[in-house]
Amino acid sequence: MKLTLRILSYLALLGLGIALLQLPRPLAPEQLGAIEATASVDPMPLGAYCPGPLAEVGGEQGTDLGSIERVGKATFNLWGAEAQAQENGGLFLSVEGEEQSTKLLSANQTQAVSRDRLSGLAASYCPMPQVSGYFIVGDSGPGSESVLHLANPNDVDLMVDLELVLESEVATDRISLAAGEHKLLSLVGLSSAESSFALRYQTSGLPVAAFMQLREVSGLSATGVALVPPTKPVATGAIAGLVVAENAIKAPILRVFNPGLEDVELNLQAINSTDFDLIQIRVPAGVMLEQELNLPAGVNLITFEAASDLVLSVRNDVISPKVDFEWLMPAPAFERDLYLQSPGSTDLVIANPGLEAINLVIESSISQAVSVPARSSLVIPIDRGALKIAGSGFMASLNLLSPAGYAVIQPTEMRNIGESIRVFVR
Repeated sequence: MKLTLRILSYLALLGLGIALLQLPRPLAPEQLGAIEATASVDPMPLGAYCPGPLAEVGGEQGTDLGSIERVGKATFNLWGAEAQAQENGGLFLSVEGEEQSTKLLSANQTQAVSRDRLSGLAASYCPMPQVSGYFIVGDSGPGSESVLHLANPNDVDLMVDLELVLESEVATDRISLAAGEHKLLSLVGLSSAESSFALRYQTSGLPVAAFMQLREVSGLSATGVALVPPTKPVATGAIAGLVVAENAIKAPILRVFNPGLEDVELNLQAINSTDFDLIQIRVPAGVMLEQELNLPAGVNLITFEAASDLVLSVRNDVISPKVDFEWLMPAPAFERDLYLQSPGSTDLVIANPGLEAINLVIESSISQAVSVPARSSLVIPIDRGALKIAGSGFMASLNLLSPAGYAVIQPTEMRNIGESIRVFVR
């Protein structure tokens, strides 16, 4: 009986296989007589967000519990004169165009503040809103304060999930943002007043603008302020615009966070005009490390590579003409011309992270051609006003140093993706 059932099963499977072989094969669209058409998908309007004036927590004396208010006035420096601006605490900019770049829209903001508990120069490029990002510059320890700026440029409400990686735990929170709303969040409670932490944010689908404001005091004196845009994990890259002062009393500090599930080896090179230093760091999974960088005075270029994505930032301190600090982030090299509005007379730092020399044309109040050797930087004084850097393969930053304080503006590419698609119609 069993033998009969086996024979019948075999014959059934054999018949099914022969039937499948005799089925007609699917034809490609061209064989079906389909007509090919090409459709162009235009990019979304190009948007940018400037966070606006700085926030003061606890009032002017720091005794008003629960108070968090904007103070002073931020100056917005815009390239895209045709952009539509909407001010709601910060400044949201939007402009339509097919050829999207910094020529279509480029903005930055600056603010000098001098108060008992909040003093220094804060400046930032105004990037495109994103659905997620990282901050690894957080500090809520003694004498330090971190405030998160969140803004919803969309016409619908959304949720933002926050994840803070602390020394002994991971803290989470969920923030609701109404359409067009800008919120200021003190992070001292959520961060358990730790002196260093990493923060990741993720929205429910639509992009938001996010910045972290940092403030420091020493005794009764305010000792600096910074306004930092978010960054992304990368495996290779460079940090440009790091100018170490001759009279610096604090070495630059590297922070690196590993968001992955496995330990990662980081190879980092610090390159200056006369020498370079090779640094190797093993970063455990889910951990943030700090390390001082023993760098010479002058302009330095940091390049790095790792087997998987890491989040990096470098802090730089100055004591003259005013005590202040800034955090610098990795950024990709520009592959086309950069347009920027300089907020004043300052130093333009151009870096070439590549292996071959590049030739650029700098157009500000005057036009000048420059050649930047491989893996090097140069400093060019520029005046206030429109700035264009023609070329590719370069990184750029504006280093602001004045009696008001110290800040660095790091521009990034401005572009939404549009593409062509093939469509077959029958």
